[in-house]
Order: sequence, then C-alpha cells, then structure tokens
Amino acid sequence: MDHSNREGEPNSTVINANEGNDELTDDEVVNQEGSKVDEITDVMATRNDELGIKTRGLKYSLLCLSDHSGLREEEIPVIGMSFDSLPLAQEFYTNYAKKLGFVTKVRNTNFDKTRKDAKIPINQSLHCTREGYRESRVKAATRSNRITATRCKARMYVMLDREKECWVVSIVELKHSHPCSAEKVIHYHEYRELTMHAKCVITDNDEAGIRPNKTYLALANEVGGSSNLSFSEKDVRNYIASNLRCSDDNADFNGMMNYFVRMKEINPNFFYAIDVDDANKFRSALWVDARCRASYEYYRDVVSFDTIYRRNRHGLPFASFVSVNHHGKSTLLGYALLVSEEILSFELVFTQWVRCVGIVPKGIIIDQCKAMTGAIRKVLPDTIHRWCIWHIMKKTQFKLGGYARYGELSAMMNHIVYNSPSSESFEVHWAGFIKEFELGQNRWLANLYANRRKWVPIFFKSEFWAGMRSTQRSESMHAFYGGYLHCKSGLVQFVHEYDNVLGNKEQKELEDDVVDSKGVIPCIGSTCIERQFQQEYTSNMFRTLQLEVRKKTDCVVRSTEQKGDTISIKVDEQKVFWGKPVYHTFIVEFDPLSRKSRCECNKFESVGILCCHILAVCSYYRVDTVPSCYVLPRWSKNVIRKHTYIKSSHDVARSNETHNLFKHLCSEFYNVAQDFVACDEEAAILRAALSDAKSRLTDYRASMRSTTLDGTQNTMPTQSTGGVILHDIQGPSRVKTKGQPKGKRLGAELDKLIK
Repeated sequence: MDHSNREGEPNSTVINANEGNDELTDDEVVNQEGSKVDEITDVMATRNDELGIKTRGLKYSLLCLSDHSGLREEEIPVIGMSFDSLPLAQEFYTNYAKKLGFVTKVRNTNFDKTRKDAKIPINQSLHCTREGYRESRVKAATRSNRITATRCKARMYVMLDREKECWVVSIVELKHSHPCSAEKVIHYHEYRELTMHAKCVITDNDEAGIRPNKTYLALANEVGGSSNLSFSEKDVRNYIASNLRCSDDNADFNGMMNYFVRMKEINPNFFYAIDVDDANKFRSALWVDARCRASYEYYRDVVSFDTIYRRNRHGLPFASFVSVNHHGKSTLLGYALLVSEEILSFELVFTQWVRCVGIVPKGIIIDQCKAMTGAIRKVLPDTIHRWCIWHIMKKTQFKLGGYARYGELSAMMNHIVYNSPSSESFEVHWAGFIKEFELGQNRWLANLYANRRKWVPIFFKSEFWAGMRSTQRSESMHAFYGGYLHCKSGLVQFVHEYDNVLGNKEQKELEDDVVDSKGVIPCIGSTCIERQFQQEYTSNMFRTLQLEVRKKTDCVVRSTEQKGDTISIKVDEQKVFWGKPVYHTFIVEFDPLSRKSRCECNKFESVGILCCHILAVCSYYRVDTVPSCYVLPRWSKNVIRKHTYIKSSHDVARSNETHNLFKHLCSEFYNVAQDFVACDEEAAILRAALSDAKSRLTDYRASMRSTTLDGTQNTMPTQSTGGVILHDIQGPSRVKTKGQPKGKRLGAELDKLIK
C-alpha cells in the first residue's frame, strides 16, 4: 500500500541517529530472523501486493507495512504532528495501534536534567511491544512460555517543543516485522476492558446472585456473541473479585459493619448491634431492618429462631427470626451472626433482639439445643418455647433405622405424635408403642418422652402458634440464600443478599395485598359464615378456612347435653388411616346466647381458624354469623398495617456516583427510544440527535482536557470508602461449632441414604 507523506513534511520513515545504522532491508531482516522466530501470530489477511509481502517457500517476509485503508489521514502518525500534552500523544498512538492490530509500550522517557527534582519529561519513545528479541535459555522441547519479541522496529518518537509548548512527533516507523490483526486486537489482554455498562450489569447481577458465567453470556447476547465483546469471562470474574469482594478477613468484617452504618444513615430505625470480646474480636452481630421492626408489632405473638445455616467462608452460624404474616407466609423479623453455638452467644443475641423490638414474643420455636434453651430461660423467661418437631421426626431414620420393623415403627410413631386427640391418649398409645417394639432401652426415645411437653403438639394445643410447628419457616429463608451463596461467600456479600431477601419478601407481600384488593376466592358452599370470612380474611387464610368447611361434611353431631348456660355437644369426625375408617369424637362447648364455641381440638386457639367441629355445630344450630372474636385481625385483609408503607433498606454504596448517573441516563434514553422504534424516520432523527450530541460532547471534553490537564496530571485519584472504617474490630477466632458437621445441613447423610 502506498502511504504518501503530508505536504511540507519530511519522509515518515526515519532512523534515530543515536541507534547508528540500524536500517535493514527486507532481505536482511529475513536472513537475520530466519529460524529464530519460533511463532508468528495474528496474521492479517490482506493482499500481498498491498503489504509488500514476499513469499519464500512457506515463510512470509517479516517486514511489512500495515494496511491503513480503513484509517483517515489524520489518524496515521507522521513527523511534524503536534499534541498539547504527552498523554494526548500516547492516547493517539494507542488508538492507532488498536485500529492496526498491535500493542504499544513506552520504551524510554528522558527528563530535563536541569530540573531533576521536578522530573519534567522532554521526550518519549513509544514502541510496538514485539520490539527487541530475547534468546531463550530453555530448550525448545521443554519451553512453555511464548517468545513474542521479533525485533519489530515500529515506533513513534515525540519530543517537547519548548517554544511552541507542545509535543511534536520527530520519528515514525510504520513497518512491522510481524503481521497485525485488527480483528483480533479486542482479545489482546492489554486492550481488554470492561465498559461502564458492563460494570453496572456485573454489579447488579452479582447483587442479585446471578453467577458470573450467566452475566457474561447475557452481555455477549446483547452484542451478538462473545466475539464482539472487548473482555472475557475471566475479566468479569476478576472485576467481581477485586471490586465486589473482600479478600482479607478483617476487611470483610469491617465491610459488614460499614454496611450497617450506611443502613442506619438511610433509615434511623435500622437497628444493629455488634458485640466484641476483651481483645476486640467479633463475637456476634444482630441487625433488624426498619420494615421488620414495624412488622413485629403485628406478628410478635410467635417467632421461629434457627441457626442451622452457615454458608460463609468464616463458618459462622447464621440465625434468623421469622414469623408468619397475615397471608400465612414467612416474614423476617431479624438476622444474626454468631461465633459459636454456646449459651453466651445466644444470650447476647436474644438480649439485643429484645432491646430492639421492645416486647418479648409469647412463643418461640427453636432447635433441640441445650444452649439455646438455657439462653431463652434466662433472657426470655416469660416466653413459651418449644422444639422443632420436624427436626425431631427427621432423626428417626438415624436413631431407629436399624430395627427390622422400622417401617411399621415409623408409621405408628408419626400417628401417635401428630394425631393423638388428647394428652391422656398420647400417654397410653406411647406406652403401647414402646412395649410393642421393645424400645424400653432406647435412650433417645426416653429423652424425647421426658421432654414431650416441648415438642408433641397435643401438649401446647391451647396456645396460639399461628400454624407454626417447626423452624422450617426459617429454613425457607435459608433456602433462598442457598441459591446465591456458597461456602466461600464473604460477609459483605452475605449482608447484601439480606437486602435481596427483604426486597423479595416485601414484593411478595405487596403482590398478595394487590390480589386481595382485586377480588375474592369463590365460596365452596352457600353458608353465611363462609361469606363472612370471605370478606374479612386474606385469600391464603380463607383457603385454609375452606379446608375446614370441606371437612365439615365428615362430621356428625352425635349427641347434645345441656350444662347450665352452655350445651356440650359430641361431634364424630371420620378419618381414614391405612385404608380403614376411624372415628374421633370431639366435644364442643356451645353458648346459644353469645354464639361462642370451644372445641377440645383447640384448632382456633392454636391456629386462629375455626375447626370443622365448631362449623358443624354452627350448621346444626343454624348460626348464620360467628362473633367478631373469631375473626382475628391477624389474618384480616382490611387492617391497615404500618410496615406496608415502609420500604426495606437497600444499600446503594456498591455503585459509585458515576455508575448511578450512567444508569439514570440509560433509563432516560430507554424511555425515549422505546417510543420511537416503530418508524424508521423517527429512529433516524433519534440517531442524528445522538450523533450530534456525541460530537458536541467530544469537542467539549477536548477543550476541558487541554485547560485542566496541567493542574491534574500530578495528582493521584482518591476514592471514598462510603462509610466509617472500624479498624479496631478484628475477625473472630475459629471456634468449632456444635451439631451437624461443618458445611453440611441436618439431614444431609439421610438424603444420601435415600438416594
């Protein structure tokens, strides 16, 4: 290709006088390189006559002039070009290299010797990175590292013109000793960079728990394939590791505490408490969002507390306070991190939680843990606590699986635990169960029987538990975490996922409220009582009531007996066990004047839903509506709850101001673009406006750069931490946790056996 010089300028290919007579002909270069060049990469497919390539067997001449056909004249370096500053000259040559398909480096820089302290540059040589040659001392058969140097002479030399106060190009060499590839240049690691859009997407996706490979695929699909991206999947992972993660344990803890400080600044009602020991080592942390604190006012009757989850790189047990909202779904009331599962750790967490919420719950469901039980007795002496029945029944496979009649044994135990109509019947059937299977010497069952009032449902059926039997409410929250966290997740990532859980639960509750406001669930019958609850209860709780309405058909009023002002009614309910009908008799006390009823099954007292036996009595005595005391505000859709007007706190510190501004501008552009994509003429007007705006912004940036460069080139960039750095608090000492093996959830071994 013929590259002509600009008028009035000397030849663009010159030789530095200080280098001596280093100019080589094409043949001399080939003779010197010969077999020394072990590899030639990035071959650019262009016409041989344009590049001046000579063919010798299967080898190309190494001295070739790159194709400039796609460049404008002002984009090609020539002698005499001037720049306002050295960085502008470097930027120009780098942009030229990107378009040609090679990489540049600063070969050397000379400074003003008369002002050594100031270090003022007076000239600089910019070279192709494949200049020079390194003779490998490793035999070719065992050599693993690539040799990329090919004595390439391509370079641009700039020097400071003191009179004109600008930088002038004095030497240019455009020929390379290796082929270049403009198509492959985006894959050179020197030119790989994440765009601002990519950084925003990576940050948002990481916060949402989307894996890096999925993020990379999404970005690739936006541009028509990964070959059109200016970065690789490894760059995505590196950005997450360097910008969104904490590599140091102490920094991880401080990052978590900075998060708490920021949340407190966003909403003063955000609560957090950090406890440290005498050596300033972390012991426990509790945090409760402002929305959670407000919701506790309505759902404080019963909570679940569980510490079975510990998916973080520090191995710290993670605990959650969970209750049930008016839709019968799990709602968060607080989170905690503990160093160990010892009584002191639990006491600290419970003490701070009571300090936060102000009023202790009436009941709490916990794991079968002595330390947790001891802490509750000390900190929450007036709170009724019970064990998680699900965890206890889950252990039967481990404890009793070796018995020959395990199938029968397990079925009978489940029937006795869940279906005993009274405490007396439980005592009788449990004794028969132990005798029939000869389990009198089993210590585990003996311990369960001794503590039967803490876990068997029949012993606390008269207390309100909102339908909660176990800590599985807490585990549903942990399952949400499990989809986004792994055993190497840091605490900063952990608390940001807490934001996601809160936002998810807030959105679900809002959606349920909207559904209830738009309509009602159809009644399955024509009774007025069902219609009464249809207008009052949320859809989910009304469905629960409808289950009792259906079961009412299995109930028959067998006899009645007048006892003063009340009537004692025996109601037989038919059930089917192992294919055989079984009849259970329940006694309902009914007051005809007040229309109040009480059933010995205590369904209403424990769950807040009228049982099928009371509904059968109401039908028998033609009661059209039940008293208001049976319509609990807790399940009502007509109650205005303050927490529904409070937004959960969301940390925005992960994205800096530039990223936030970028996302806002993109959002504004999307709003405009979506209205003008149906017509080609309108789209053309929008493109023209964007092109004009880009041109004006480019000119503005160039003018601002020339006026501010001198005052900023010697300054170092700084970055705000976005919060208070708590350097004094150290990470905890590693403490062996109790219970299940590290990194495994309860029941993992059972799951393996089942599989």
